[in-house]
Amino acid sequence: MDNLTPQDLFSPSKARQQRAQAADWAHIDSWLSYKYAGRTVPTFERNEETMKVLRELSLANERADEERMIMEKVEREALKELKADEASRNQEDVKIVEATKAHLTPEGSESLRALASTAVALDTTSANSETLAYALIAHTSTSQTLSTSITHIQTLQRYLEKQHTLLRVQLKELQSNPAFSAPPSLQRQTTEQARQTKHVRAKIREYEDRLLSLEHHQAKGAATPASKGVSSAEAIADMLEQQTSLNALRQRVEGLEREVDEFAGLPADREVARKEVGKLEINLDNVRRRRDALFEGLVS
Repeated sequence: MDNLTPQDLFSPSKARQQRAQAADWAHIDSWLSYKYAGRTVPTFERNEETMKVLRELSLANERADEERMIMEKVEREALKELKADEASRNQEDVKIVEATKAHLTPEGSESLRALASTAVALDTTSANSETLAYALIAHTSTSQTLSTSITHIQTLQRYLEKQHTLLRVQLKELQSNPAFSAPPSLQRQTTEQARQTKHVRAKIREYEDRLLSLEHHQAKGAATPASKGVSSAEAIADMLEQQTSLNALRQRVEGLEREVDEFAGLPADREVARKEVGKLEINLDNVRRRRDALFEGLVS
């Protein structure tokens, strides 16, 4: 902490950092003194990088020491168990085994070691040939089942990855292709067509009233003298012209109603309507694919 400045004395964070560094250097010095066992520790530059390297080295060394101590403890325990097992053995059985090993041929010794290794590998409690055969069959069956399951899982994983990639491509196409987005003027066009439809319906009612009025005057004119035949003919011509205009207006109204009905199920909001159109186009695409698949199945 000799490198503290007067400004650091009034900064709690810097003072805390300096204390932590001093504690790390104290730990490193203690570890180096222990490793050199009374010998002089070589001098080195005390900076952040050196402290980081020495701290990591000391931690790795401590972990290695702990692992070595654990291994030594396990070896001591195993040695105790082996000694206890040897002490509990029947000496007569030991003599028989030693005599058998001494009189075995090299091929026999090799076969005995193979038999023992097989029993250990199969984790069986007996070296009987039937027991080993059953254990080997069970292990083989389990291994084959696991291999088949792994193959099936790998195939399923590849299929899911392929479908995932395809869905991402379709999603990107839906988000980027202008064909799947509703036109910006959709709401305005719908409002305008609804307004025109309302106006045309009002005109139709007006012309129907005028037509009824003309028919009424025509009926009255039929009861007048024949001198009014000219005016009646003009009225009939006017009526026919208005009837033609009325039919044209009716056809126009029906056309506008059909156009408006195409957007009847869409929401008023433009973005929501655009999403709804996109969903309908996706459904149409799925139906087309199913139709193509059925057609291919029929052809094949």
